[in-house]
Amino acid sequence: MLSPELKRLLQVLQWESKKKFPSTRQGLLTMSLKGRGLDFKEVRNYHLGDDIRYIDWNVTSRTGELHTKEYYEERDASVIIFYDISDSLSGLKKDTAFQIALFLSLFHIKSGNRVLLIGFSNGKNSSGKWLKTESEVFFTFTNITKLKKGEGTNYGEAFQYAFKLFPKFAVSYWISDFIEFSNYTKNNIISKVWDPIGIWIEDELEMIKLPFWFKLFGKISEEKTSFRNSDNTYEKDLKAAKSFFKENFVRINPNSKLSNQILPLFKAKRNG
Repeated sequence: MLSPELKRLLQVLQWESKKKFPSTRQGLLTMSLKGRGLDFKEVRNYHLGDDIRYIDWNVTSRTGELHTKEYYEERDASVIIFYDISDSLSGLKKDTAFQIALFLSLFHIKSGNRVLLIGFSNGKNSSGKWLKTESEVFFTFTNITKLKKGEGTNYGEAFQYAFKLFPKFAVSYWISDFIEFSNYTKNNIISKVWDPIGIWIEDELEMIKLPFWFKLFGKISEEKTSFRNSDNTYEKDLKAAKSFFKENFVRINPNSKLSNQILPLFKAKRNG
C-alpha cells in the first residue's frame, strides 16, 4: 500500500528518531510540543502567545494580572490529518495525496503518537476514532479508497468537525490542491487552534501556466480538467496558502520523487 520509496524514508526517519531520543517513544515531532495534557504543573504569569483558553480567571481576578495554567507535556502528540478526497484530485494527484497521508499516519503511529484522519471534499468522512496502531491505519486507508469523491472542497466543514472532536492543541496536516482556498480564508475567520502544516499537491497544467482554453482540450496530463474557474485562482490560492501556513508549507510535484519533497517537513524545528 505504501510505495517502496516512502517505506525506505519511513525506516530512515524511525532510525533517526531513535538515535536522537533513545529513552522515549516520542518521535521527531513531539519533543518540541508544549504540553496540553491533563497533568497540571503550575499557574504562572501569562506571556504573549500563550493559549487564552488556559487563563486562570480566579487567580487573575485575585491578583489583577493575567495568569495561565501550565500542564506537563503529554507522552503522545495528537496529530490531525485533513486529506482532500474531492474530484479535483484525480490520477497522479490522487495517488500522491494518498501516499503522503498514509506515510504521515504510519510515521506518527510508529513514533508513539495518535492520529485522527479526516477525509474531506464537499462534506467530511471520518470514523471519529483516533488511530493508534498500524493495523488501524491500514484498515482506515483501505476503506477510504472505496469512498465516493465529492465535487467540491469544504475546508470549513472539515475544520468544524475536527474541532468538535478535539478542541485541544494538536498538529494538523492539510493535504490538498487548495482550490478556492483564497475564498475560504477571505470569508472566514480562522482560529489557529492547531499548528497547521500545508501540503499542496500541484497540478502540472497550472504549474506551466497554459491558457485556460488549452487546459480544457489539451491532453498532456493524467489529471482531469483543472477545477479552478476560468479566472484561474491559482495565484490567489497559492498566496492565501503561503500566508496561512507560513513556513509550514510545502508544494509537491506528483511527477518528482516524493521522499525528497516531504523530507523538509521533518527537518523544520517546531516550537509548538
